[in-house]
Amino acid sequence: MKDDFNEMFNTYKGRIYAYILAITKSEYVAEEITQEIFIKLWVAREQLHEIRNLDGYIFKIARNLSLNYLRKVAYNEKMSTELIRIASKDGDSAETKLNLFDYNKLINQAVDGLSPQRKLVFKLSKEEELSYDEIASQLKLSKNTVKNHHLTAVGIVRSFLIKNGVSSAIAIFFMLTA
Repeated sequence: MKDDFNEMFNTYKGRIYAYILAITKSEYVAEEITQEIFIKLWVAREQLHEIRNLDGYIFKIARNLSLNYLRKVAYNEKMSTELIRIASKDGDSAETKLNLFDYNKLINQAVDGLSPQRKLVFKLSKEEELSYDEIASQLKLSKNTVKNHHLTAVGIVRSFLIKNGVSSAIAIFFMLTA
């Protein structure tokens, strides 16, 4: 099975990388997504024999991950523009600029106040960028329990930020990019 996987890797790596590079226009991102695809394929290697069109399957994963990346970049750019617009309303004071950098401190304070389980789920989701399924598997919890912990944690952190004077738009932006 390992030899088959190595053969598949050698067959597809260059083509997938080139395909992703054409979509994302970033060598770094193309390399990261290519690696992510092969990790997903390795995890699902025992089911790969059931896929009738492996070529189509692999390239569909590459396309979806590339488009997800581009959506995330576009959304972050839009939110950054909004954040700059909101910050410029407050003037150009040093205090306003300092506040922009203090938001991460507030997020960390809020996260520190979460229960240990919610804190762990939140960090795995935000810092490790794991999916609910991956977190559930790692923590041996149901996907629904992980989702509930995560949504509750996000709500608590957002409320904490707003209580501490962070505007709703900025709180949401920092929650999405934290």
